[in-house]
Amino acid sequence: TRYATDFQRDNIRFQLTGFYLDIYKYTNLRRVMESNISAAEKVLKEMQARYEQGTALQNDITRYELLVSNLELQLVKINNTLDILNVNLVTTAGLPEGTVVVPDSTILTRSLPMNGEQWWQQEAMLNSPSLSLARSGVDISRKAENIIRSERLPKIGLQAGWSIDGPILVEVPPINRNLSYWYSYNISSLYKSNKSLAKSRAATQRTIEELAATRESVSLAVRADHIHYLEAYEELQNQRKSAELAERNYRTISTRYSADMALITDMLDAANAKLDAEKQLVNARINIIYYYYKLLFTTGKI
Repeated sequence: TRYATDFQRDNIRFQLTGFYLDIYKYTNLRRVMESNISAAEKVLKEMQARYEQGTALQNDITRYELLVSNLELQLVKINNTLDILNVNLVTTAGLPEGTVVVPDSTILTRSLPMNGEQWWQQEAMLNSPSLSLARSGVDISRKAENIIRSERLPKIGLQAGWSIDGPILVEVPPINRNLSYWYSYNISSLYKSNKSLAKSRAATQRTIEELAATRESVSLAVRADHIHYLEAYEELQNQRKSAELAERNYRTISTRYSADMALITDMLDAANAKLDAEKQLVNARINIIYYYYKLLFTTGKI
């Protein structure tokens, strides 16, 4: 049916959206990783210079080289993930082989609507393909029930013949033969078994219950998606603050380390905390867009 096609179409669209947003996320993570590798290599060069001056230990250099090596490995994994996601998106969308998808860099700067939950619930009741599919199931079942019910009614077949004969004048009194005759009737299907009707009624009841269950499921999904959507904004504010603090801490520790007032362990901790905060900030930004499109998908508006 058309509703089943709409449901399948929306699933494909949401799948494509997921691939696209993942490409955007890992593209941003790649930038974060490249930036941290560059910063780590800068610190490593400083350490090597200090080692030559006798103010740094070889062990410090080794530990920071290990950090750079781990960052480079993460970068390799990110690039591999991007390649896989690009192939998945290109294949699913039916794009020419070899196409490279470059996400829109302004996607996170766009203003997204902040409609309340009730608005989304109403849109879902009107547009959700799963609800439309369930409603069509009820309609089909009711029509089938009406057909069976109509077949139980007696059907009368009539054949009519109209004949006019002149009067018989030789009779006394004359016999009027100007008479009309209705003849030959057939009564069929006077009584039908109640078994088929009972089955049809049960089937209709099941579709009604399935519709109610689908309506409840869609409503709960909309509520959860809307809560996560608003939560994503709160998370973004927190992660922005965390990233600012991590960056400030990294600069402070770096300055203290250059002045021989901090240990290499302090530098490693600060670098890892900065990297983790920046990763979480990327995820928080993507989550806002993801849950917005999740709402569009759940309500049938994607």
